[in-house]
Amino acid sequence: METLTIVNGDIYTPTHYGQGSIVIQGNTISTLTKDALQPTGEVIDASGYLVIPGLIDGLVHGGGGCDSMTGEVEDVARIARAHARNGVTSLVLGISSGSMAQINDALTAIAHVADEPVVDGSRILGSYVEGKFGSLAKNGAQNAKYITPPNFEEFHAMWAASDGTLKVISVAPENDENLQFIKHLAAYGSDAYNDIIIAMGHTNATYEQAMAAIDAGVTRATHTYNGMSGMHHRALGAIEAVLSHPDIHAELIVDEHHVHPFWGSHLIQQKGIHAVGLITDCTALAGMPSEDWQTSATYVPEIDAYRLGDDMISETDTAFEAGSTEKYIRNDAMWLDIGKPTERLAGATITLMEGVRNVINWGCSIEEALTMATVTPAQNLGVAASVGSIAAGKAADVVIVDADLSVQDVILRGKLLKT
Repeated sequence: METLTIVNGDIYTPTHYGQGSIVIQGNTISTLTKDALQPTGEVIDASGYLVIPGLIDGLVHGGGGCDSMTGEVEDVARIARAHARNGVTSLVLGISSGSMAQINDALTAIAHVADEPVVDGSRILGSYVEGKFGSLAKNGAQNAKYITPPNFEEFHAMWAASDGTLKVISVAPENDENLQFIKHLAAYGSDAYNDIIIAMGHTNATYEQAMAAIDAGVTRATHTYNGMSGMHHRALGAIEAVLSHPDIHAELIVDEHHVHPFWGSHLIQQKGIHAVGLITDCTALAGMPSEDWQTSATYVPEIDAYRLGDDMISETDTAFEAGSTEKYIRNDAMWLDIGKPTERLAGATITLMEGVRNVINWGCSIEEALTMATVTPAQNLGVAASVGSIAAGKAADVVIVDADLSVQDVILRGKLLKT
């Protein structure tokens, strides 16, 4: 069995461990120690650097120029590679609203890579059906044409297409009559659905409806604040339910466009670092140098934005059917229909390491930011026994960064990734 030892690094597990060494045997961490070692096998000297767990992004829609909805296995593999190079070693891939054929093709492709990980790509923890069972009143960038109330016929078709790798299903609880869909999945999730996570998102629920849904089995909030009712001093909605209920994991998009740092910081302060999971909700442009996509983009000075070329709009992207919608990049975020009544955000362009850096700039410590990007999402997704922290017996997903969190080396499942 091959041995890899990281020595002299300042280790965060994600809590601060201090100067020490990590011994990796095969694809597993065997030793974490502050004692002097006589290392064997390959040695990485991390002097002057921080050593942190591989990050976990709980909702991405693409990366490296590829979208998660194409139904192409190689596109999923490219997404995994793009995020791995940026220190994100575990992903959940988002499924947007679309035809059932398109959704099922995408789920099947994601399942293929989840079951047979690419050597140089992030592990795929599963898929995340985000918009299919949302609300028409809060569809955001999800195509309203394909949104339906939660129903077992479509769910079971998606479950079969995913080969049991469907990890998160998001619903608008106000459209779930008597909460029968949520209650069924909560009751039979461990026996029949591989511990599927039930999320609440793209919802116009009242506070009472949202609280009832959480009590019925919802444990996760899809990109908190975005596509969610609430934030009114007289009419409470889903946002206030997420803020007040102790048992809900709140996703937080950390590109500083989807959520202002003021409200992002408030969510963290209100719920604590063990109930907030940092995500990007990123698009195909994540991990892609701007000069690559700008080659075919057109700068529009009057709106200070780049209109993307056709090569960056997938034929399977349901938000752009019949040329009715234009996609732009403005201030490092993706937008639809800038300047029109339908203008709206459509996704981030960052990777999660950039988001962690943002949260630290808000005033969080590195320990707090890393916790929300590693162990907290791992716990909600039910994978904390294997990933999300540096400890003996855990998967050897480790990232070496400098003081500015710029990635120097990525150890992926025990192997040094060539970047």
